[in-house]
Amino acid sequence: MKISTRKRLAALVTMGAMVAGMLSGCGGGSSAPTSAAAAGGDTAAAASATAEQTAAANNSQGKQEINIWHYFGTESIQVEFQKWVDEYNAQCDTAFIKVTVLPFADFKKQLSMSAVADSLPDMVFIDNCDCAAYSAMGIFEDITERVSQFPQFDEYYDQIMATCTYEDKIYALPAESNCLGLYYNVDMAKEAGVTPPTNFEELKEFTKAMTTDDHYGFSFCAYPSEEGTSQFIPFFWSAGGESMKLDSEAGVRALTMFTDMIKDGSMPKDVVNWTQGDIPTQFINGKVASMVMGCWRIQWLKNNAPDLNWDVVPLPSDKVKANVYGGENLAIVKGKNVDEAFKFMQWFLDYDRNSQWNLATDEFPAMEKTLTDPNYTEADYWPAFIEQIPYTRARDVTPKWPEISVGYQTALQNALTLKQTPEEAVKEGQKIIDEALAK
Repeated sequence: MKISTRKRLAALVTMGAMVAGMLSGCGGGSSAPTSAAAAGGDTAAAASATAEQTAAANNSQGKQEINIWHYFGTESIQVEFQKWVDEYNAQCDTAFIKVTVLPFADFKKQLSMSAVADSLPDMVFIDNCDCAAYSAMGIFEDITERVSQFPQFDEYYDQIMATCTYEDKIYALPAESNCLGLYYNVDMAKEAGVTPPTNFEELKEFTKAMTTDDHYGFSFCAYPSEEGTSQFIPFFWSAGGESMKLDSEAGVRALTMFTDMIKDGSMPKDVVNWTQGDIPTQFINGKVASMVMGCWRIQWLKNNAPDLNWDVVPLPSDKVKANVYGGENLAIVKGKNVDEAFKFMQWFLDYDRNSQWNLATDEFPAMEKTLTDPNYTEADYWPAFIEQIPYTRARDVTPKWPEISVGYQTALQNALTLKQTPEEAVKEGQKIIDEALAK
């Protein structure tokens, strides 16, 4: 699973089309809640003030300022990242990193507008499914030659490196990755007399058995954004689906399974309105007995439901095992203090350092080392995610993905609200995909 020659992607799209097409989120990570404050509480405010003081001091010493933008929405993650930045700044004689936190809902719009206004930062964290689109816009620096000398370059999985690549050139490196699991209430499962499902048929039986008058058996995010697409697509792939062919036997099979859950009352109709931030709250409140959710919720569950008896297992599969990569890539903006920015990139993404960062944020480095790293393999709840890494894949890497994703979102909404049959819904979604591909 080493890095291989990559296929060339679709032609460059225009700036205007990209700005219009990328305003829906890619989601799927700890850093993409439904609303992300630019600063979270007194602790984050204090960290921001300290960073400003450090920046002023370093500037007076003649160091090069490197501005980095991120959208990590929780206070703990903001503070954790600032700790690493402070450590780097303390030991670097030539530059210092200044951090700007933007709300997730505004991040991509702000990035696109700043590109037009020539007011971009030096570095950005970017949702991995957006990386190709911004690379195609010419915003990111080509770092192909630089990363070829990076000691751990060949250890990244092909699928995650593909999200950093556009037209055979590398424009970013993975900073943190995640995948999905099936979280379930252990006590409710024992009461229902069921064990965690491993395939689609078992999932349907599990869901029915776990449903009572007080709670639903199963939930997943079908919200009309990339959050919904990213939670549905592993089941579609597992059924044998190909990303650009939603109108297929696999599309109908996956949608039918979920539509049947709506019809028999084992999954709430509200999943079409629930974000990835809403569903865990329903889970800890006992309203749903199981949920599809990412590793980024491990610490959140521990902190917010310390007495809840829960566990997590790999996603049930059908024809093949499948999962989807979420997470963020770290990119350098084209022509913006590239040498100093790359020094920080190389420092921060060193495996030992980066794995500590990922553990603190409930993510993982998408590298072979992670599979045998005891910090992950022996940690509570992590084995279910780590064992899925070898068959986790990225959403198709194309600048048109944001528009293609709308086809999936439309099919989910129409099928799960019972406005259309699964057969009708995949046809409607396919029209949107075909239109996007024809542009």
